[in-house]
Amino acid sequence: SIVAAFRSDAGRTVPLQATTTAPDSKVRYYFALLGMVAGMGMMLSAHAIRNVLPRCSEVGARVMVAGVPRWRILAATIVGSWLCEFAVMLAVAAFMRLVCGVNFGSNAPLVALAVLMSTLTACALGSLIGTIGGLSGGGTPLVSAISCGLSFFTGLYGSASQQVSDGFEAHMPLLAHANPLWQMTHCFFSLLYYDALEPFAMSCLVLLGMAVAFFVLALLRMRRIARVKL
Repeated sequence: SIVAAFRSDAGRTVPLQATTTAPDSKVRYYFALLGMVAGMGMMLSAHAIRNVLPRCSEVGARVMVAGVPRWRILAATIVGSWLCEFAVMLAVAAFMRLVCGVNFGSNAPLVALAVLMSTLTACALGSLIGTIGGLSGGGTPLVSAISCGLSFFTGLYGSASQQVSDGFEAHMPLLAHANPLWQMTHCFFSLLYYDALEPFAMSCLVLLGMAVAFFVLALLRMRRIARVKL
C-alpha cells in the first residue's frame, strides 16, 4: 500500500521559493551582459586619458607644460568619461527593461545607482589601462580582451561559463570577488534576489573601493610618465 501510494499522482513534496523572485536564466544572462557593457566602456576613459598624456598627443604636452596637477587632469578625464558611459549604459538598462522585459525586481529604481557605480569603476580601470605605453589602437584591443575574458567568469557565455563562474564563487570566492565585472553583475543581482539592501550596499562599496584603487594607480602612473618625459 505504501509503494502504491508513492506511485500514485498524489503530491509528496511542496515547492518552496527561497527568493522573492523566481530564478531565471535569461535574467542572469542580461545581468552579465550589463557587466560586459560596463567593461567595454573602459575604452572611453582609456582613449581620453591617452589624449592628455605628454607622449601621446600635443594636447598632453601642453597640459604638462602648463603645470596642471596630475590628479586634477585624471579626475576631470574620468568624470567626463563617466558621465558619457553612465548615460549610454542607463539607456541600455532601460532598453532591457522596456523592450526585452528583463525583471529588475521591486528595487528597480536603484538600478540607476548600480549603473552609476559600475561605470565609475570601469572608467577608473580604463584610465589605468590608458597609461600603459605602447598600446596598439589606443588600448582598444586590450580593453576588449579584458572585458571578454572577465565576462567568462560572470556566466555570460552560456551554461559552461555559468558553471565555471559558480565553481569559482564556491571554491575561490576571493578570486571571484576580485573580478570587477563579477562585482558589477552581482550588484544587479543583489537588487533582484535579496530581501534586504545590505548585499547591494556592500557591492556598491566594493565597486567604490576598486574605483579608488584604480584611480590611485593611474595617478602614480601619470606622475611617473611626467617625470620620465621631463
